[in-house]
Amino acid sequence: MVNATFTVENHAAYVTIEREDKLNAVDSETKRAIIDELDAYKTDDAVRAVVLQSAGDKAFSAGGDVKEIPEVDYSLQYFTESWDELFTTMRNLGMPTIAKVDGITLGGGFDLLLRSDFVIAADNAHIGQPEVDLGIVNHFSPPMLLQQVGLRKTFELLMTGETISGAEAADIGLVTRSVPRDQLDEEVDGLVETLVNKSPRIIKKLKDGIYASTNMTPDAAERHLERISLESARNDPDYREGVDAHLNDRDPEWVVE
Repeated sequence: MVNATFTVENHAAYVTIEREDKLNAVDSETKRAIIDELDAYKTDDAVRAVVLQSAGDKAFSAGGDVKEIPEVDYSLQYFTESWDELFTTMRNLGMPTIAKVDGITLGGGFDLLLRSDFVIAADNAHIGQPEVDLGIVNHFSPPMLLQQVGLRKTFELLMTGETISGAEAADIGLVTRSVPRDQLDEEVDGLVETLVNKSPRIIKKLKDGIYASTNMTPDAAERHLERISLESARNDPDYREGVDAHLNDRDPEWVVE
């Protein structure tokens, strides 16, 4: 049974994990469905951003379904391969992903947060990575966590397994921003509206270029992004349309090809 629903509204796709009784833990069948749906969004002109969210207000996601572990004879690879496929799909989606985080956010839920381009969290959310308590050497979180929060906080989060609040997560740069729970919907809706009204082509090139630059030296990253920028200005209609719209005090009309 797939414990998620998928809807599209006003150029935004909403992936909603629906398993409240299990703190929105993601079972393998649901994970597979999410991957397939994201793959379909890549070529859907109606979709310009993806929101990852969950039913209820108790948990964004407690992670993977631990009860599945004995069923596959404790094979960790069985789970890591599918999580890796999901995270790679999110990165290569060509459009922004937004995690709407409320309540308990642990394990795979933490990594979903970490791999999203934007994260809006309730200030009282409980965010942590307790895989050390399951006897697991976490390998998904450290690379991006080091980039986002630094060495000391990475050690603290991964070795203690303790949770932090959404407010603290914002303070250390782990999430984009945090807001009171009753403002979460409004904050996410505002961000979605902003993003879907940008040029999809420019957003894709920005996302791809920024992620590529994380593996480069600053000088190499600047040259890489400069090549993308100049090529786009020469060959794509967005630069001319954006400038003309600004000079004529009108909203740009982005052409999607």
